[in-house]
Amino acid sequence: MSQKYDKIETRHGTFYTTLNKMYRERKPWQPVDEKLIVSFMPGTLVEFNVKAGEKVKEGQQLALFKAMKMNNKILAPMDGKIKALCVAVGETVAKNVTLIEME
Repeated sequence: MSQKYDKIETRHGTFYTTLNKMYRERKPWQPVDEKLIVSFMPGTLVEFNVKAGEKVKEGQQLALFKAMKMNNKILAPMDGKIKALCVAVGETVAKNVTLIEME
């Protein structure tokens, strides 16, 4: 019985290997939407420092997020306007949940 190998092409060359089911059914990579500010790990939203409709500058503190017993400042990645606050203060969220949407 001959084994069938899958072909993987990378910038380092072409490789032949066997791929498991989890790898074949993985979700394809998608670029991050810069206008969505998401939780980087599970945690609790402690407070918002902005309101919907408010203009913000890059680096301005938008919220305080508690994860792993540490308070983390969520900063604006760019100049813009707050479109929506997507979670409530005190809410516990999972990783990659949208906290703030910018315009």
